[in-house]
Amino acid sequence: MGAFADKRRIIIAVVAAIATIGLLLSLRTFGPSPEAIRVRVGSGFDHSDNKDGVNNQPDGPGQNGKHPDGKERLAYVTFLSGTVDQDDDLEKDNYFIATRILIWQLLHVPETRTHRCDVVVMVTPSVSEARRARLRQDGAIVYPVEFLETDDWVKAEQHRWDDVMTKMRAWEMTQYSRILVLDGDTMLRKPLDGVFDDPGAQIRQTKQLDNYTALEGEAPLPPTYLLASLSEVADSTHEFPPGVGTGLKTIGYMNAGFFMLAPSIESFNYYVSLLKIPGSFDPKYPEQNLINKAHQWDGPMPWTELSYTWNIRCPNENDFEKGLVSMHEKWWTQPYIYENEKVKEFLKSRRWEMKGWYDAYDLTADVRNA
Repeated sequence: MGAFADKRRIIIAVVAAIATIGLLLSLRTFGPSPEAIRVRVGSGFDHSDNKDGVNNQPDGPGQNGKHPDGKERLAYVTFLSGTVDQDDDLEKDNYFIATRILIWQLLHVPETRTHRCDVVVMVTPSVSEARRARLRQDGAIVYPVEFLETDDWVKAEQHRWDDVMTKMRAWEMTQYSRILVLDGDTMLRKPLDGVFDDPGAQIRQTKQLDNYTALEGEAPLPPTYLLASLSEVADSTHEFPPGVGTGLKTIGYMNAGFFMLAPSIESFNYYVSLLKIPGSFDPKYPEQNLINKAHQWDGPMPWTELSYTWNIRCPNENDFEKGLVSMHEKWWTQPYIYENEKVKEFLKSRRWEMKGWYDAYDLTADVRNA
């Protein structure tokens, strides 16, 4: 059975490669000019030639996260660091491959690609140049950041989460008005752009609560904020949409693998102030618990709930039938999806389709640039 599955994946990759070569060659022969088939997204920036640190303002300076023409500047941001799978062979780095699949789906696949957002990979100093170069070649904006240093009391439960607090630097990206942060192990079935129109995805005024008492050393609250997400799902035995008693671990506890924010230096400084107050939150799940502390539902900045149509962890086949847009799930292992074989096959097949697509994309580079 294993050999059959391997052959099937190879066939998928070969078919994808042949189809992509045919498409690119037909575009070269009969279609638009090479410039017309370069990757362009919401900002109008050509991502094919970006270099680290150059594209942080893709359309020029702008103001307050706006394009020069006044339109919102939006982005999908995923985070990559070097805490796991740092093999010299990039094909053995599962998290890196997952990030490539996400970029491929957001930028290149007609059924899922974005038409209004930049696609950014935030990378720490521990991410190799080989990985950065591959991500640039794939079309992403590679956005280098320094580690967000924390005090000794902030210790993650698992080593692979040692660097995730650096995800908080997304709030420093004020060249964008709103950002959807997705973990690299996110997979798409449909376009995500509509999530920015979700009622829960709008900027809100910070509440003035008479019973709110700031911690000693806590920075001032920002006047406005945005934190929109979804509650944690336990496994694939949930209903759709999941709710209390139908699959949610704890209602009101959001998952940091999929959340929307409005960049703000005031907000960033507020979070950093909590990092300097020992015991201000439980650091077991570092950035997730910090965000949940700052945006608890009974506080002055409660996070808002997005529709579960946009994203679910541990999806099942019923979620697919109900129109699920994206899922927070690893392509290489799915211990909590149980008997949902169609979901597992979907996740694994995207890995091989992506490889076939990029193999063809790389082979036809000379044709596209001619």
